[in-house]
Amino acid sequence: MDSLELAPQIKHSIKPSKCFSALTNERRIFATPWHWYVHGLGLGQETTDFDPQKGTRLLEISLVLEQKTQSTYHKFTNHLLHGIVAKCEALSSGVSLTEQKVNEQFTKAIELLPNNSWEYARACALLTETLVKLGLLESYRKKVHYHLSKALTEVSQLKPATQKLRYEQLQLFANLLLAAGQAEFTDLLTLRQNNGDTYGDKALQVATTISDVFYLGRGSAIIFSVLGIIGQGETVYSGQHNHLQKLLDIFDSEIRNLSSRDSDGVHQGVDYYIFPLSLILNAIAVLGCHDYLTYKRDWISQSCSLFQVLASTSQASQITFLLSALDNLGALNCFIPDVTDFFYQSMAGYLNSTDGSQVDDYLRCTYLINLAYQLGIPDRIHPRIWSILLNNMARLLGSESYVESTYGSSYMMTAYAISAFDRIGRLDVLFEEKIGLPNAIRYFKDAPQVTAIHSPRTAFALIETALRMRPIESGDTPLFRNCPIFLKNLN
Repeated sequence: MDSLELAPQIKHSIKPSKCFSALTNERRIFATPWHWYVHGLGLGQETTDFDPQKGTRLLEISLVLEQKTQSTYHKFTNHLLHGIVAKCEALSSGVSLTEQKVNEQFTKAIELLPNNSWEYARACALLTETLVKLGLLESYRKKVHYHLSKALTEVSQLKPATQKLRYEQLQLFANLLLAAGQAEFTDLLTLRQNNGDTYGDKALQVATTISDVFYLGRGSAIIFSVLGIIGQGETVYSGQHNHLQKLLDIFDSEIRNLSSRDSDGVHQGVDYYIFPLSLILNAIAVLGCHDYLTYKRDWISQSCSLFQVLASTSQASQITFLLSALDNLGALNCFIPDVTDFFYQSMAGYLNSTDGSQVDDYLRCTYLINLAYQLGIPDRIHPRIWSILLNNMARLLGSESYVESTYGSSYMMTAYAISAFDRIGRLDVLFEEKIGLPNAIRYFKDAPQVTAIHSPRTAFALIETALRMRPIESGDTPLFRNCPIFLKNLN
């Protein structure tokens, strides 16, 4: 197919960029679809102004998602989404009549916060971030503080039985602590339990109970980054428990076991190592601990070398993790002087290595599309990328062929597709006959347990896309505006 034409408002807002320097600080730290749709971090950046058609389409998808899942969580997110769309419309038009509707929707969302501790924590963090970014927190401050405090208590009392669940617990700590930082709830960040530990201390203790490097590295890197952002970075690398040093000790020893793990359908071999390592490098940038870049080995050179031996398909989805880490460390020019050419090589390598029929093709394409957007070159995406993504979606949405695959969930595919097409202002493509959202959601065949895991990712995509309809001049929140990484970058 021909390359999709960018929507006019996207054409006018795009400016070629030397990698991530034109992005908000929040987007530079949380730069990938994995951050946004798997863990709900960094939502709503790269704002585009209000678009009534887009708002209507997002609400259509959300309604069907709520009806399909019959879930309290999606009832909550549907009201949250209605509030976001109404507020963005009010900000755009200046009409105050919609403010009553905004208040009704957010009040209802708060009433519908789920009871399940895992869902409740995720919802509380999402609610807080949303209100902060819309400038509405003051109207709900007391209620939000109560719920965030309760959620932190509940998450700290969870006793997950598996390493993967402890990793998820760690991610919830990150969401809640970041939300508390965004809301400037300093008392929650510094509150000490009976044993003298803060919630940040508790999160770091959870990390020590995870031995699987894939979960340990990614979970630790995110909580390290969040603690750095909220001003508690010293707890990561000082005192008797130097968590950063211990993590690098583990990664130094594990580099000998790079090919010992079976593929999960997307990751294989070196992927399981370089993915968390790129996140760790990003955390080192946030913490400002540049001395650790050469602790036991040259970690930047190591990451770049490992990237070169990745399969071309893996490079397509790992490239943004590596580039954003190098950029935030101030090392990008030294290691990858021509970022655009590096992107083209990665895209060409991916296209030469796939027939477009793999279950994970939608994921690889979405990463490349988002990176092209961040580089300011979305019009240079190869037409075959769009063909693969559309054909992949049309073939797999609602199919039973890959429901057993970790990455075969129709809900996850939908989240990534919303992201990709929104980047060029073309959500309308998903509503055309070939894909047929939102009606296609009615026929998703994911099992209940899979739906519980992956349908929140569709909700994250809807919230992310709606928050991007804030005024185009919307920038960082105060927390990210004053983030240390960008006040003393290494150059």
